[in-house]
Amino acid sequence: MRGKAISMIGIAAVFGAISIFAADFWVKSQARADSEAKTASIPAPVAPKIEFKTIVVANAPLRYGMELDRTKLSEIPWPQDSLPQGAFPTIDGLLGDGNRVVLTPIEVNEPVLLTKLSGPNGRATLSNMLTAGMRAVTIRTDEIAGVGGFVTPGDRVDVVLTRDAGEIQEVAKNAQGAAGSTITSEIVVSDAKVLSVGQGADERQTTPQIANSVTIEVTTEGAKKVALARTVGTLSLSLRSSSDGGDGKNGVTTISSFGGSVASNVQAAASSLFNAVAKEPEKPKFKTVIVTRGTKAEEYQVPSPDSPDQK
Repeated sequence: MRGKAISMIGIAAVFGAISIFAADFWVKSQARADSEAKTASIPAPVAPKIEFKTIVVANAPLRYGMELDRTKLSEIPWPQDSLPQGAFPTIDGLLGDGNRVVLTPIEVNEPVLLTKLSGPNGRATLSNMLTAGMRAVTIRTDEIAGVGGFVTPGDRVDVVLTRDAGEIQEVAKNAQGAAGSTITSEIVVSDAKVLSVGQGADERQTTPQIANSVTIEVTTEGAKKVALARTVGTLSLSLRSSSDGGDGKNGVTTISSFGGSVASNVQAAASSLFNAVAKEPEKPKFKTVIVTRGTKAEEYQVPSPDSPDQK
């Protein structure tokens, strides 16, 4: 009897363990099935449909003044939502009204835009490069006045006028401490865009070039200032940093602004030396001392402590 009881207990334990494992397996299976069902019910994201259109690009470098032709152009697909403004969809549409000339350099695979070209049958003239309402003026330069040839089209410069402004009362007053010099320097046009250096207007030009003239873009008022400045003094250019903004301070600079001149210092030294030589030596100073011996008083002259002989 005892053996049967032990056997029954063992069998019951085995079936109990099997039941536990079966129940655990069933619970996990149900959870997995529910998870898969929920995942299947979530729709997969649909990739947005991108529509393309053709656009005209350059297949060779295009420089200022070059005339467009089909051999230098290509049509490539371009996302419709990011088409640049002024782009041409076909080469026929670009050249259909007549030949066009490049006004702004275009690199390989760069879109050919309307703003970088002349009109149909147009020419590469400087007027096409001017901003509306602006004027172009030319300044005579050399290696020094032109910043050593490092001014290139597209740079920003200040135009500096150097002149003799002796008739200006304020300048004449300031010149009193600078040996009478009335030479002044001032900025007549600030932050002007360089359109061309000599006869070149290619903004991709990077090598220094010495030219005898620089053409800049200025306002109407600036053009009048430059024209007047040519007649009263010497003009030179000051190259601005590409990160500069605003006009800055445009004051008048005189020699007295940096402490006078060598001539004034020499004149002051000579004047001091002359005064020292011409000055007469001081006579010795005496004081009267009375000495009394008995009833007799006698006067004596003795050198004063302030006398030069006592120093």
